[in-house]
Amino acid sequence: MSFFGDRLTAAVVERESQLVLGLDPPLVPDGEVTPWCRALIDAAGPHCVAAKLQLACFERLGPPGWGALYEVASRAADAGLLVIADGKRGDVPVSSTAYAEALVRRPFDALTVNPALGGDAIGPLLDAATSSERGLFALVRTSNPGAAELQDVELGDGRPWHMALAELVAEWGSTSVGASGLSALGAVVGATVPERARSIRAAMPEQPLLMPGVGPQGGHIDDLVGLFGGHPAGVLVPVSRGISQSDDPGEAAATMQTALWRVFERELSEEPNP
Repeated sequence: MSFFGDRLTAAVVERESQLVLGLDPPLVPDGEVTPWCRALIDAAGPHCVAAKLQLACFERLGPPGWGALYEVASRAADAGLLVIADGKRGDVPVSSTAYAEALVRRPFDALTVNPALGGDAIGPLLDAATSSERGLFALVRTSNPGAAELQDVELGDGRPWHMALAELVAEWGSTSVGASGLSALGAVVGATVPERARSIRAAMPEQPLLMPGVGPQGGHIDDLVGLFGGHPAGVLVPVSRGISQSDDPGEAAATMQTALWRVFERELSEEPNP
């Protein structure tokens, strides 16, 4: 059976890109959101493997925003990009089932989810994803400064909360690992503290990692060496402002694409021979 990890790996290898185009449209008149996103997809899309749409930036516009969301997602899919709905959904099972029906479907290929309510909340979303070759990215250790207030709290056994989450995500995702060696259940892990990310990677060898924080938040592409886990799709890097606010979004994306692929190749070259 094929899973999202296989689709993701094939797309990364085909494009030689682990770059994800972040589409966080600014608060502009309704009619300008779609053209703003379309211009970025046309310019930067050829250098990316996926587009990540921040749902809040569309939802704040009300019904026109939902229309723009589906139009932009469809445009990204037509450009050959996997489409990630960044909604961080997660609730009691009945609500998670509704979220799955709304967002784990075309034109979306993956959804970010909040695992804080536990396995029964993630279950309906993961079932929907695995049955349709789609994926999820569960929040494990985010890149915002305030994340430490909860995600780094030590549990009674001395583990930080984010490590407990990492172990649970690895367990939940173990039944959806395809031929690529990657699960349909990935994880969101901030790229701002490489040492912490390496500990998390060790606990989740089969998860594709969606790693925000490269660029303005302080993360560096070179620090990603060792985090791919030997998989070309082991790390995905979403970039929003670094592309959208550049003078030449296409050139900025091309530069990041090349840099990420070189880091992956460097990791492979540094692996010890068996």
